[in-house]
Amino acid sequence: MVRERLLLRPLAEVRDMMLGAFPRPNRSVRVPVAGATGRVTVEPIHSPLTVPATDIAARDGFAVVSSETSGADDENPVLLREPCRVNTGNAIPPGYDAVVMIEDITGVEGAWFTSRAASPGEHVHPAGEEIRSGDLILPAGHLIRPCDIGALLSYGITGLDVQAVKVGLLPTGSEVIPAGERPGPGEVIESNTAVAAAWLGEAGATCTRYPIVCDDQRLLRQAIAKGVRENDLLLVSAGSSAGTRDFTAGVIGDLGEVLVHGIAMKPGKPAIIGRVDGKPVIGMPGYPIAAMTTVRELALPLLVEWGFCAPYGERLHARLARTVQTDPGFDEYVFLTVSRSGDRYIATPLPRGAGTQMTVVRANAYLHVPPGTGSIHEGAEVEILLTGPRALIRESPGSRRPAPEHRVQGVGATLPLKNS
Repeated sequence: MVRERLLLRPLAEVRDMMLGAFPRPNRSVRVPVAGATGRVTVEPIHSPLTVPATDIAARDGFAVVSSETSGADDENPVLLREPCRVNTGNAIPPGYDAVVMIEDITGVEGAWFTSRAASPGEHVHPAGEEIRSGDLILPAGHLIRPCDIGALLSYGITGLDVQAVKVGLLPTGSEVIPAGERPGPGEVIESNTAVAAAWLGEAGATCTRYPIVCDDQRLLRQAIAKGVRENDLLLVSAGSSAGTRDFTAGVIGDLGEVLVHGIAMKPGKPAIIGRVDGKPVIGMPGYPIAAMTTVRELALPLLVEWGFCAPYGERLHARLARTVQTDPGFDEYVFLTVSRSGDRYIATPLPRGAGTQMTVVRANAYLHVPPGTGSIHEGAEVEILLTGPRALIRESPGSRRPAPEHRVQGVGATLPLKNS
C-alpha cells in the first residue's frame, strides 16, 4: 500500500491549535520544601509565623531605655540605670526600646556608661519586620528558586503543593533494543525517550518510560491506550512517518483522532499531534535530532502553557561563518558551534540531518530560521539560542576578522539582524 503524502501544517498554527485543544491538567503533588526548587506553586503561600516574633537586638551591646541616654557623648558619658546585656538576635526585654552597641559602652559591671545617645528603635529589629502571620510569601504560579527555600523554611513552611504533570514516553520499533545491549545488523539502541525524560523532567514533569513495543498494531494499540490512561501527555517515539511499519498515526486515529500529521518543520516533519480521551498524544519521528526538535518545539511549549517553566537557552547575537541554505516553506533549526572572536561571537553551522546525534554533542547553540527566509549569507548577524552556559564558549583559534555583514530580507522576529 502506498501512503498518502503528508499534508504539512505551519508550526505556529500547530502550536496555537495545541494550546487551545489541551487544557491544563488539574494535577498537583505535595513535596518537601527542601526539594521544591524548580517546581511551580499551585496556590498562594502565606506565612503561619510572625518573624521576628518579638523585638530583637540587631547588634551586640546593651538594651536600654533610649530617653535615659539623652545628651550622652564622648565628653559626657551617661550612666545606664538598668541596662540589659544582649547579643545580636536576642529578644529585647519589655520596657526597653533601643540597643547601645558594645563599642560605645565603658565601665565595669554595675556601672556601665554610654558615650552615645540612642534613639527609639535604634539597633532593634521590631517584631514582624520580615513578615507577619498571614502575609504572602509566594504567589500561585511562582517558580521556586533556591532563595525561596530559605524563606519558606524560616517562616514555618516544610511542605507545599506544586503543579504536577505525568508524561508517558513510549518507544516503538522492532529494530529498537534497550540500552546496554549490543546492536546487531539493522538494530539501534533506544535513546529518544531517555532524552525526552531528561528534558521534560527539567521542566517539572514526572516521566514514565515504558518498555519498547515492536511493530505490531495490536500491541501498539494496547501500549498507547495504557499510556494515555496513566498520563496527562503521551509521547510515542518512532512510527510517525510513511513507512510500511509506521503504525502510530493509524492507532491514534483508531483510539481517538489525529489532529495533525506532518508539520512544516525541519527536523521533525513527520510529527503527529493526536487526541485520545481528551489528552494529547505526540508522535515523534524516530531519528534522534528530529525527536529532540519535536520535544523542544511541541511538548515543552505545551508544558509552559500548562504553567511549567521550560529550560530554554540564553539568546545572543553571532555572525555566521558560512552561508545557511534553508527551505522558505519551513521553520528550520540549524545546530551551530559558537566561538568568541574578541568581543564578537562566530557561529559555524554544522552538517544538517535528523539522525546524527554527534551533531548535537558538538553543538553549543542552534539557529531558528522562520518560514520565508531562504538563504542566510556568511557574515550575517543572527540571533541564536545557546544549549549550554555562555561561559563555556571558547575563543576561536586564530581569531580572524569576520566576513562583511549581509542583511537578510524577510527574516521574522526570531532572527533579528542589526548593524555592527
